[in-house]
Amino acid sequence: MTRPGWAARLHRLLAAGSAVTLTASGCAFAGLNSLPLPGATGRGPGASVYHVEIASVNTLESNSPVMLDDVIVGSVGKMTVKNWHADVELSVRPGVMVPANAVATVGQTSLLGSLHFSLDPPPGQAPTGRLTPGATIALSNSSTYPSTEQTLGALSVVLNAGQLGQIGDVIHNVNAALSGRAGQVRDLLQRLNTFAGTFDDQRGDIVATIEALDRTAVGLAANDDVITAALDKVPPALDVLDRERPRITTALEKLGTFSDIATRLVHDAGGDLVTNLHNLDPTVAALADVGPELDPVLASILFRPLTQNEIDRAVRGDYINGYLTIDFTVPQLKRSLALGTRFGQEGAPLVSAPGDPWYQRYTYDPLAVAVAAPPPNAAPPTTPPALTAPDHPAPGAR
Repeated sequence: MTRPGWAARLHRLLAAGSAVTLTASGCAFAGLNSLPLPGATGRGPGASVYHVEIASVNTLESNSPVMLDDVIVGSVGKMTVKNWHADVELSVRPGVMVPANAVATVGQTSLLGSLHFSLDPPPGQAPTGRLTPGATIALSNSSTYPSTEQTLGALSVVLNAGQLGQIGDVIHNVNAALSGRAGQVRDLLQRLNTFAGTFDDQRGDIVATIEALDRTAVGLAANDDVITAALDKVPPALDVLDRERPRITTALEKLGTFSDIATRLVHDAGGDLVTNLHNLDPTVAALADVGPELDPVLASILFRPLTQNEIDRAVRGDYINGYLTIDFTVPQLKRSLALGTRFGQEGAPLVSAPGDPWYQRYTYDPLAVAVAAPPPNAAPPTTPPALTAPDHPAPGAR
């Protein structure tokens, strides 16, 4: 009875150890195919190991065959991910010489066969050199043939009116649109050519315009605060216009009424208006002739009897510069104050006074007067020749 109890406990201990062992190693176990299979080609002492960088391995599994010239020379080892691509370990049996220019390709033995790795030179090239064991075939020298599933998928797209069918529809539609319109299409192409040529000729102006727009945008960006303030003030101004809209409308209506009345008056009195304008032509022409003199006359109206020039020259603050001429000569008294008395004489000849322009040429000497023959039937003079001079001296007087 003691022995069966010990046997049961031993059975439970082995079961627990097996469970612990499976639990501890379960995270690293990827199936039986991930373990080296006994009898696989290229395994064992003296085998050469190579590494291949490839973008995609499709459904390739470890222990898949490695072929050289369609002969199995090794098997696939571990496969890991490195820098977003696969790093595949290849084990090749001893004595096999892998060419130095070999490229690695994932291929398929037959249509429904298994995948394998091929180590062959590039198509059309002879094998050269020997690849050193432990070397890595770079990503640029590896590729993957399309799988059967990818080929059938691409073929289904073609057979089910995929992109090629759409291209055919486009071609048929374009052909239908251009049918019978060759001349119009040719004219359109010529116009497009002219447009493109003109656009190319104006390229400098277009660039200059874009640069000017860029400068304008920079200026607007620099005055962003001013523009913002102006935009903030626009709504109140619009509110004012909206409140005054009835008055503005009334004003425009009154203006329209006035325009109608003015138009009717012009039409009714058009002939008279033209006649009046013609009659005003001499007046306007006379005003144009005296235009240069009109300004000083208008300027002197407010300051009579002085002119603007005299005011500018005479007025000096609180005093005025001036001159006064007093003439008490007998001829002047006869012509002015004594008029109406027995001493007055209208048109009495004046004697030049000091300061008169002709004073230096005036003389009482009758010999200084030019001798001229008296006119026929003329009465003898009643006054000396020197006194017959009017406001201005006689010719030849000094």
